[in-house]
Amino acid sequence: MYNSIFYDLKISGIEKEEKVYGKKGNFVNKINDYLIFSEKELEGLGKIAVENALHNQDIEEIDFYEEKSNVLDLINLINGNFKLETVLKMTEDALRKLLNSDGASILLFNEEKNVLNFYITSGGASGNIETIDVPIEGSIAGECFKKKETIIINDAQKNPKHFKKTDKKAKYTTTNLIATPLLVDEEPIGVIEAVNKNGNYISKDQSVIELFSSLISNKLLNSKIYEDLSSTIKGIILAVATAIDLRDRYTHTHSNNVSKVAVTIGKELGFNDSILEELEISALLHDVGKIGIPDEVLNKPGKLTDEEYKIIQSHTIIGGDLLSEIDFLSKNIPLGALEHHEKLDGTGYPYQKKEDEISLFGKLLAVADIYDALTAKRVYKDPWPKEKVLTILKKGCPAKFDCEIVNALERKVK
Repeated sequence: MYNSIFYDLKISGIEKEEKVYGKKGNFVNKINDYLIFSEKELEGLGKIAVENALHNQDIEEIDFYEEKSNVLDLINLINGNFKLETVLKMTEDALRKLLNSDGASILLFNEEKNVLNFYITSGGASGNIETIDVPIEGSIAGECFKKKETIIINDAQKNPKHFKKTDKKAKYTTTNLIATPLLVDEEPIGVIEAVNKNGNYISKDQSVIELFSSLISNKLLNSKIYEDLSSTIKGIILAVATAIDLRDRYTHTHSNNVSKVAVTIGKELGFNDSILEELEISALLHDVGKIGIPDEVLNKPGKLTDEEYKIIQSHTIIGGDLLSEIDFLSKNIPLGALEHHEKLDGTGYPYQKKEDEISLFGKLLAVADIYDALTAKRVYKDPWPKEKVLTILKKGCPAKFDCEIVNALERKVK
């Protein structure tokens, strides 16, 4: 059914785009991207949201292209692998643009305190109001939440329900606003609002904000559940990594340090949020294989024999195998554990892989691992200056280390 709606939009879009612009253009290409969606993939968007988006007849001819394109961009964003805050921030920016408003906010219901709290804010008051508790009784947002309906106020300062504490805290004057509830299964979980439009809010604005609410409500709930679970899982992973580091008296806090360095490099290289999260977990667990190394070898104070060194090297294979058995982990994560001692010229271990045989996570963690090992204080050595370590890593490019990764590290730590 949803694909037929997109098909109808494509036909009307071609007609309107040709009428407005005199030719077919980017809008049609955008629609083509959505015709491959399955019903299951589109189901979460919600029938009402999609139909409102695609069949709203109040939009003027010249507005059709821009508003529909924004809707499609938002749908694509919501279905992408982005963290919740990224999605909501971009949603707010799009809403402000479409409604010609100075500010926008997403408030979530705090059941324990029976208030609304600002979760994401943008515009003039942003950065000053996030700690405020907005009461359900005695605020326009609370009224919107309670009645589960859109509210338009074009003279906010004269409205007895206007919660002026927000303006006072932000040193901001709210002149007008529009608010609509965020609903999941017809129950409110929060409110999305826009404020200070250049002109009055009208019924067309109501259609736009209600569409945005419909599109993000399920994403909001599902992402919150996922991020709470993800935070718990990462806490457990950090505890495991710390326990492993404690087994090796020479490398206390090493895994956590490598994780921070790796994520710093990943951000500099432009990794998306999903890949950064995988990288963080892979780095935290890169030495998990040490759990299979006997204490007398792992913590031997003297020089290792050739046989003992082979045992130490086996922690990469043990770690890779162990993490590969965990179904819900991305396949990238065990590769970091397996390959973080490989070198591009084939002189690393355990399998002497070369260049493209080594995964991106393996290449990146090799650099992060060495950087922390040399810059950290150990019981047997003082920390090396970061400039000295960077010089060593750069001399190893491109023979042993990926130059792009080393350069990204250098840019962030210098």
